[in-house]
Amino acid sequence: MKLQPMTQAELNEVIRKHHNFLNARINGARAVIRDRDLTGLSFVGQNLEQSDFTGCILAHSDLTNANFESSTLFGCDFTGAKLMNTRLARADLRGSALGSADLSRADLTSADLREGKTIIKRKMKNADPYSNQDAEAGAVNFGGSVLTGAILNGATAIAADFSDTVMENASMLGTNLKGAKLKGADLSNVNLNGSDLRDADFSYATMIGAQMSETERAGTNFTLVLTGETVGKDVMDIPLTLDELIIKHTHWVATAGKQGKQLVMNEIDFRKGPKLGGQRLTAMRANKCTFAEMDLRGIELQGANLDDSDFRKCSLQSADLRGARFRGAVMNRANLSRSNLNPLVLKKPDGIVYHIPCRLEEANLRHSIFAGARLEEVRFERCDLIGADFSDADLRGAVFTGSDITGAIFDNALLDDTVFDDGKKP
Repeated sequence: MKLQPMTQAELNEVIRKHHNFLNARINGARAVIRDRDLTGLSFVGQNLEQSDFTGCILAHSDLTNANFESSTLFGCDFTGAKLMNTRLARADLRGSALGSADLSRADLTSADLREGKTIIKRKMKNADPYSNQDAEAGAVNFGGSVLTGAILNGATAIAADFSDTVMENASMLGTNLKGAKLKGADLSNVNLNGSDLRDADFSYATMIGAQMSETERAGTNFTLVLTGETVGKDVMDIPLTLDELIIKHTHWVATAGKQGKQLVMNEIDFRKGPKLGGQRLTAMRANKCTFAEMDLRGIELQGANLDDSDFRKCSLQSADLRGARFRGAVMNRANLSRSNLNPLVLKKPDGIVYHIPCRLEEANLRHSIFAGARLEEVRFERCDLIGADFSDADLRGAVFTGSDITGAIFDNALLDDTVFDDGKKP
């Protein structure tokens, strides 16, 4: 027998009473709806924390920006549902079906997504005996979601899309991730022991402290995965200390190259070295180096050459990067808010003025933050800028041709003379 449908009007009344319950008002009642069909209904922006929707069908429902924190959603069917920006922290989602659901930027911190069995029975009860549809649900989309500390032990996530997902400290013991997409995901300290990782794509993922014992990895893609292991040479192994080299470089900059020595350090891992935030490293050369997760706030890198270097999750707020080169750099989730990437203006003795633009061609900048940054004439050609934030940035004269700006934010940005591909200007 099929579950009894609920109308939008009935749901709105339940939500009204639940709001009263949360605010200790009269006529309040906690939302407890079990074994009902809520297919296609709207929960947009509603606060339903601590609610109980055990066994309900919410297929193709819209839960965008809703709050289900600490709610019981055991055995629910979210097939094809919209859960963008939905708060599901500490929610009980055991046994729920999330096939083809969009959880982009959803917060599942400490949520329980372990396998459950009740949903299988429920699907059978509601199955159409005359339907020829494949019973297997489509791939779950967690793209850009937050699953910090989430519990996914034993979950089946075959071909699921976890691209750019933040999954720090998540527990994924025995998870089936065969063919899953985890490109650019933050898997720091994730427990993947005993999981099936065959044919999964972990390219560009951050996996510092991740555990992967007794995992199946045939065909797994680990291209440019960031771990705690040293990449190239360790900065601590060079003959002079980095502090000594910086002093020589600072003297070289101050005397226009007449004294001291330029800092040239290619293929060096700087993560174990001294702090670089606030340092004056103008015209430094550091190609193919690793700065991932470092605090570089306020650093001065005017005219520096940093091609193909790794700045994943770096703090670069208020940095002076005028005229610097980051071509081919990996800068996923780097924070460059209020930084200065304007052209470096040089005046030669003959009076000729040169404008050297900041160059980031072919850089990976997924979900990077440029809020309030100065970005005049920056060359962003052929960049991956999915989900990047350019709010309040000055982008006059910047060039984005050939770049992927899907989901990028340009709220209040200055876009005079900014160049985009035809039909793609935000």
